[in-house]
Amino acid sequence: MIIHANKSFWLDDAGSYIPNTPLREDLHVDVLVVGGGIAGLSTAWHLAKDDKAARVAVIESEIVGYGASGRSGGWVMTQFGLDQLAVRKKYGKEKSIAALSYCRQAVEYTKTIIQENALASEYRHPGVMRVAFDPRWVGQLEELMNLYRDFGMTDSRWVDKPELQAEYAGNPNFHAAIFEPNMGMLHPVKHVRELKRLAEQAGVMVYEQTPAIHLERRPGGLVVATPRGKVYANRLVLATNAYTHLLQGPIGDSLRRRQSPMIARTAVTERLSEEQWKELGWQRGNAIESTLELFHWMSPTLDGRIQYYWIYYGGYTRHGEMDPLLSAEGATRSTEHLQRIFPTLGKVRMAQTWGGHFSATRDLVPHLGYVGDERVIYMAGCWGHGNAISHLHGKTIADMVRGRSTDLTEFWIVDRKPQDWPVSPFDYMGKAALWNATKRRVQKQIRGTLFE
Repeated sequence: MIIHANKSFWLDDAGSYIPNTPLREDLHVDVLVVGGGIAGLSTAWHLAKDDKAARVAVIESEIVGYGASGRSGGWVMTQFGLDQLAVRKKYGKEKSIAALSYCRQAVEYTKTIIQENALASEYRHPGVMRVAFDPRWVGQLEELMNLYRDFGMTDSRWVDKPELQAEYAGNPNFHAAIFEPNMGMLHPVKHVRELKRLAEQAGVMVYEQTPAIHLERRPGGLVVATPRGKVYANRLVLATNAYTHLLQGPIGDSLRRRQSPMIARTAVTERLSEEQWKELGWQRGNAIESTLELFHWMSPTLDGRIQYYWIYYGGYTRHGEMDPLLSAEGATRSTEHLQRIFPTLGKVRMAQTWGGHFSATRDLVPHLGYVGDERVIYMAGCWGHGNAISHLHGKTIADMVRGRSTDLTEFWIVDRKPQDWPVSPFDYMGKAALWNATKRRVQKQIRGTLFE
């Protein structure tokens, strides 16, 4: 059977799945990982393979890959936080270069894990084309290219209008681009299930449909209550990302304001014909990202569809729930935008839309650190770019659990002082104001363009 049908194209496309049985009794482990996404499974796998004697368990409230890991676009990229320009502006050149280096290492490490362990993740590595779809947007692209050059990113190259339009069948909407070859794509649900298999082969116990209800410290260690049993652990890793604010008990209470759930929407078109693909000229199979904020991330699927991803009609809601009106409007507007970018598509139809939560920290870059003491580690804030760094986070956290000092644990986001969101209701008011200001910038940016 297909668990959680219609939650995403990837869950449906991955086919039948039988989840592991829930935890039904008390359990004693060395390390408990809460969260069965990429970050949680990567952490558990690294811990188990490094120490065969360690008892490592993962509990997942739904099924592995139910959250952002299984509903993402499947992009494996070097993006860190919201974008490189914002990170440099806030944290300076040195930390920006360190972040880029970590992310580049993460992309290569993800590819290595897949290849060395023969994971059936449908991985390919076609790169990403960052495109200005209006001549007025070329300046912002040039600013980004100058930053890349300053950072020594010699593999990224500028693509001018004649070359770009020649690649995309003379499409007049392509004005300039930066091509970044260091970007891959995978099938997120199939990949997460393969990571689960890899972790179990290393000795990890995985319990699905087992939510963590209450988390606390006791003199003898850490206790996590689930519906049918308690887990007693020496160390605890919280790989709960956008769901961290739902954790209960003293440990959960201390994390309540560390991140906030944001909502992104994704869609896939119906399958395109060979003639349609020929008319698009999109033969490289790469991803395409627009310079326009909150809109226009797209990539081909292996079965001949276009996946389209947007945040503009997602955003933040007070209780983190989906707004069906925004979802419907976003699907309609995004279809229109796709048709305008590629006029030869005509009346292409979106075959399926879905959405989900991702984690936003207050400074818009990831958090990775301890909670209270070194027995509890948490991570959050991947901003929708977690398919790469979540794999490397697993290795970093394994080093932290073992008390090792490595280049990874010295990365500046590790155990930095977090910036909490304000208390309610000021958190909602501030986030709503920030979000509306960002949307106004987008509205100004598209004024007078083909997207108005």
